Amino acid sequence: MSRSSSDSASYFGRLVYSLAVSIGVSFGAILFGTSVLITSTAAGAVYSLSLLSAAFSGSVLTGAALAIPVGRYADRHGIRGLTALGGVLVMLGFCGFGLSTTPWQLLGSWWLLVGPGSAMVLFDPGFIALQQWFTRQARNRAAGTLTLITGLAGPIFIPSTTFLVEGYGWRVTAAVLGLLVLATTTLASAWALRVAPAPATIAPALETEEIAVADGRGLPAGFLPLTIAVVCTMAVLESFNVHRIARFESSGFDPTMLAWWAAAVGLLSLPARFLLPVLANRFNSATLWLVVTVLIMPSVWMAIRGTHTWELYGHFILFGLLFGAFMPLRAVVMSDWYSGPRFGTLMGIQAVALAGGRAAGPAVTGWLADSPVGYPAAMLLLSLLLIIGAIMTAAALRRQLAG
Repeated sequence: MSRSSSDSASYFGRLVYSLAVSIGVSFGAILFGTSVLITSTAAGAVYSLSLLSAAFSGSVLTGAALAIPVGRYADRHGIRGLTALGGVLVMLGFCGFGLSTTPWQLLGSWWLLVGPGSAMVLFDPGFIALQQWFTRQARNRAAGTLTLITGLAGPIFIPSTTFLVEGYGWRVTAAVLGLLVLATTTLASAWALRVAPAPATIAPALETEEIAVADGRGLPAGFLPLTIAVVCTMAVLESFNVHRIARFESSGFDPTMLAWWAAAVGLLSLPARFLLPVLANRFNSATLWLVVTVLIMPSVWMAIRGTHTWELYGHFILFGLLFGAFMPLRAVVMSDWYSGPRFGTLMGIQAVALAGGRAAGPAVTGWLADSPVGYPAAMLLLSLLLIIGAIMTAAALRRQLAG
């Protein structure tokens, strides 16, 4: 059963809500579940923090290796098959992680299974689908709705993963998370995505143009500085998502209390997840990105020392109120500037670069945490990255307006 993009509006709820649940569960398991699984009361009791960080970061890189092919496939055929296959790979990876007894088994599960599966079940394929299904105003509302629902992943998965780890151990918990991803991605692809546009109604392929873009030639105005800005900012966000609990645990705060605070971050992020994409219908989306980047900087500064209660509260509250806006705003900016038949390919190219930041951020943060300089030096580095991201966003705006 197929529908054109214009007809997809009548299936807004079925498409967006089911896709949001699928992505939210995948995101919750892969990111928020992992932030609990790497602590000293879970897999951190068996493996070093550096090794666990390398496993996660390596999975980001292996997922990036598929980003351009996934984007080009989605441009032509939609995301239904990708969603189904990705769920299987992530499930196998989490089960392999839970069964691992040696470092190579741990790394293999993340790098060869979770990583490639993540490229198919997380946000980028979903945003490509929204660009295919809806007109601009409906697309921005869909992006806000999707990220609003997925924002519940933190409040749900951090405490529930903590509960499962405490009651059943981290190995069983890892398998449970993998099975949840399989269940939701299978349901979404088998039921909801059947009403998505058929391949023939998706934007027509422009082979010569797509090949040029995939080879790095003819990139549109502002794409390079925008991508650098996104890489820097997402590296910071990913580092905090993975290390937030461990960072403040190292300052002497109780891990269980931190888990609840981390869950609260997800709740605090809900308004911005929905409102910022909707505001992009009235204001320049890249300007909104720049403003939010500047506003979130103090939350990183408060984590540099991170020993006082007010610093803990200030970081979690301010970071929580703002960080959720970045994911939908990235999709809105890209869609506003580069919507068209090569959108998925451009998203894939950006995702490759983005993976470098998402992988390097947590890995370098983990390495510094294990070194004599500790987490404070890592937080200083993340502060610098945010400043660079703000500068490059301003440069992208200038080039886009000039182009």
